[in-house]
Amino acid sequence: MASRVLLVRFSAIGDCVMAAWAATSIRQRDPNATLVWAVESRCAAVIDRERLVSDVAEFPRDRWKKHRWSPKVWQEQLTAFTRLRKLKLDVGFDLQGHSKTALCLKVANPTRRYAARATDALAAKLNPVVGQRPEGTHTVEWNHHVLQQYAPYELTERPIMPVVAFERGKKRLATISVSAGQPEKAYPASHWIEVAKGLIGEGFRVAFLGGPTDTSISIVGAEDFVGKLPLDETMRMVAKSDLHLAADTGTGHMAAAYGVPVVSVFGPMDPREFRPFTVRGTVLRDGVDPASVPPSAVLCAARSLLDA
Repeated sequence: MASRVLLVRFSAIGDCVMAAWAATSIRQRDPNATLVWAVESRCAAVIDRERLVSDVAEFPRDRWKKHRWSPKVWQEQLTAFTRLRKLKLDVGFDLQGHSKTALCLKVANPTRRYAARATDALAAKLNPVVGQRPEGTHTVEWNHHVLQQYAPYELTERPIMPVVAFERGKKRLATISVSAGQPEKAYPASHWIEVAKGLIGEGFRVAFLGGPTDTSISIVGAEDFVGKLPLDETMRMVAKSDLHLAADTGTGHMAAAYGVPVVSVFGPMDPREFRPFTVRGTVLRDGVDPASVPPSAVLCAARSLLDA
């Protein structure tokens, strides 16, 4: 049984939340294991440091990307990855499969190495890749399959997430994320406005969430937190929600991880592989353009989900 485990998933926020299921499986099988997660600093807040991991190896990938051709940065990366060797790792899992995450796992030098995929030729050469992911296999389930190549880990219903304290208000809270990692995944602001108006009319307290690069939405009766909250506070808002609505983006995965009912509007990505991993979720999709899903369908799905 491994006692020193490295989990490599640098980004993005939603992918790191999905990787928390794998980390939880490791922790539950071996409560005394030394479990270290290598992650980008901007995503580190989604990792529970009290019950889930023993340590977090944070890397400033945003700064590294800005100076990616600098020999000084290359040396800094290798130095940071080499520090992980001191842990004398038994096993390591790369759940991202990019050249930088593959290099991190290779340089860390655990006794056994497993990669969920390889997105480039260098990554394919650095670590053993666990087969070809079958079409339609969910990311959480494939990550679990990768873990099982080493030991019979069990997939949990929900992952261990950071504990967030909150009090319920008098009104039911519906949070709406206006974010999308890529423009083609975005649900139009005009559609979200119609959804918000419908929820307000049904007695919900509505709050808009989003990152610093997202455009704020201001309507009467709704709160605008777009670009105003750090990641940990965004998680708190999602966790305290009675309902969360989002496009194909990280907050939908947060809602799933915290057991919050979630309606997701998908576009080009396959929801079989990337939907929020929960039985308390509904995915709406009409082709590759999220705008094809009408606001009325989102409201109908929300009502059905809450009535279930």
